[in-house]
Amino acid sequence: MAEGNTTSDAILLGRDERGYFIIARGSIRAQLCYPLRDAVLARLDEAEKAPAVYADLSECRYMDSTFIGLLVGIDKKLHTSSGGRLHVLRPSPECLDILAQIGLGDFLLIEDQEQMSPPLMSVISPETGKPGAEFVLRAHEALMETSEEARRKFGLLQKMLKKKLTSEKTPQENPGE
Repeated sequence: MAEGNTTSDAILLGRDERGYFIIARGSIRAQLCYPLRDAVLARLDEAEKAPAVYADLSECRYMDSTFIGLLVGIDKKLHTSSGGRLHVLRPSPECLDILAQIGLGDFLLIEDQEQMSPPLMSVISPETGKPGAEFVLRAHEALMETSEEARRKFGLLQKMLKKKLTSEKTPQENPGE
């Protein structure tokens, strides 16, 4: 446990010889999980052999679809690079319900056993401002690849985000020219 952490909504991250450990506490939303992408997902790209990744959800009471999509992205990255999996540890009843509603109960590797986290865990600081549309889109695309239920639930969001990104990349006409 991180010393001095009084925040009820937090993501803690640590690493030891077994791999990365993520502890989600409270309510996890896109703004809080965005820095996790760089802290874990980007480092998995750099690793010659992907380490194990454990996500303890026992203290998580809510997680939005962006966070779930990030977890799915980590799982996919591990599976593609080394055949490994993301180990979802002791999810709370609320998290199990959310995963079941999206159709991920059988997709993710869910374990009811406790893994001792490394003694030093860092609190991931939330980003100021909103996470970019690109990050939210990628998280939801990963999520949509997991089940028909997820495709139905997030298809409209995907279309809206793609439209937003396309309009941001299209040069705007300058009426003053």
